[in-house]
Amino acid sequence: MGKYAVEYRINKPMGGVQLTGGALKDAFENNVNFLKKFDMDRMLYWYRVHKGKPAPGVPYAGDAGHFENNLKGQTAGEFMMGAGTALLWQEDETLRAMVQGLIAEMDECRDEDGFIIPIPREQFDTKEYPNYTRAWITFGLLDAGYAGESRAFELARDMADYFNHSNVLPYVKDLNLGFQGILANTRMYDAPNGKWEDMQVAIDHYQETWWLKQVIAGDHRAIYDHPGNHPHSTLLTTLEGYLDLYRATGEAIYIDAVKSALHMYEDKWQHVGGGINMCEFDTYWPGCNWLSPKHSYNELCSTNFWILLNQRMHLLFPDEAHYVDEMENSIYNVLLAAQVGDVGYHYLNFLERTKDYRYLDRATCCASLGTRLAGLLPQFVYSYAENDVYVDLFAQSRAELPNGVTLRTETNMPEDGHVKIVIEKAEHPVKLHVRIPRWSVKDGKSYYEIHSDVKAGDVFEYDFAFSLKTTKYSGGEELVGKERWAVEYGPLLYAAMGAPNPVSVAFDPEKPEKWFTKNGKKLILKGDTRHEYWAYKNIHDEPFSVYPVVEKP
Repeated sequence: MGKYAVEYRINKPMGGVQLTGGALKDAFENNVNFLKKFDMDRMLYWYRVHKGKPAPGVPYAGDAGHFENNLKGQTAGEFMMGAGTALLWQEDETLRAMVQGLIAEMDECRDEDGFIIPIPREQFDTKEYPNYTRAWITFGLLDAGYAGESRAFELARDMADYFNHSNVLPYVKDLNLGFQGILANTRMYDAPNGKWEDMQVAIDHYQETWWLKQVIAGDHRAIYDHPGNHPHSTLLTTLEGYLDLYRATGEAIYIDAVKSALHMYEDKWQHVGGGINMCEFDTYWPGCNWLSPKHSYNELCSTNFWILLNQRMHLLFPDEAHYVDEMENSIYNVLLAAQVGDVGYHYLNFLERTKDYRYLDRATCCASLGTRLAGLLPQFVYSYAENDVYVDLFAQSRAELPNGVTLRTETNMPEDGHVKIVIEKAEHPVKLHVRIPRWSVKDGKSYYEIHSDVKAGDVFEYDFAFSLKTTKYSGGEELVGKERWAVEYGPLLYAAMGAPNPVSVAFDPEKPEKWFTKNGKKLILKGDTRHEYWAYKNIHDEPFSVYPVVEKP
């Protein structure tokens, strides 16, 4: 048996895709500029202190300073996650030099046995060091390694070897949010220098078989009432790890649990627009669907795990377009909505009043995973096998794929539905799989349209219909005697602009096409001169309601 008992049926590109225009390119470039604004002295502050070297500057410490001051070293992992993924697609001298500088100094400041977190050893089993911080630094080093910095793979390997024999293993999963550490092990196994020991430690010290069975049974307590440590929607990252274990072992319990969990999340834990309606330190129940900013929900971290989990499922089951529908929904309506130019990322993406102010803190878990997800945007556009090419997302782009196919996509998505796909080169005939998105199909069931024997010079054009969709609110913030409705147009979620919250508007939600007209990037409501509807991704600090009160005329 090879490294994996279950191989992916298609591949994700690790280079060769260029975004040439549109919303995804803007987000990618904003992210690169955001990364270039990081200060090397501040990221390396605790490493230098740990080594006894001069440490100019001050560590990143927005808000209460939780992330870099209480989880020392995480910001270096954050930067390398974003920079490493961005460098897969386009070279940038500044980013490359910053990544190399971080790796060199982290290498110099680590302990002799490979321990690379800048803390005294006795602190390792406190807070979230063995799980969160180790994971972030591991992810960053691996992403830098895939971007061509081979020493980063070696540093990640040395830290993994230390961890796999550390004293913390017997109780590691019971520490604060301990479940998130599993993914550091399974991603390490996937690296070029991964070892089976990485997976064995995940099985022996992270796997909760009782929890997998609870998930398979469809018991929602598995999501909101995990007893080992406080519940959090970042349990999704555990599912990423279990899906990796399925690939490594072929054991059905893992894939059965992932499929059941995806169904439960979509049924009771996902907001319109794709956000996950759960965070931590709040009261949750299936279908609570919090809206007001006094609650915690739609955390960007959770969307990161959601997208990457669905990407894994797409690679395993490439003809089930639903997984890419989920990715598209969350990319447009959470990731792009969370990004504030090249300044930062909203931590929580509220659906009422205003968005979260914490974009001002560039050293958080959500900023970390926002940088990685934005850096990976080119990877989500296409996938491939030896004789197949999948057009998954519609973005203005050009791709040179390892199977000998070069193609480009011309589109203004998500502003309109016209898509033109041009096959520039094909060393042999291939099948072209083009996703027909669920928002363009009347029954909402998406699929891939297949073109056989595709060759160089072939051109395929689509005009996907944009239609209005309304969703009635149900949950813990229903208003007695009132109805609240959200509006989507094509792939985008919209919000009624204005205050006070919730905004009150008048239209027939059963016949939205008779009430809304598109005007540029806005929706105009018939007979209403006080309110406009903006795409949620285009809102920054203006007051709004995704679920306004709707009075039927």
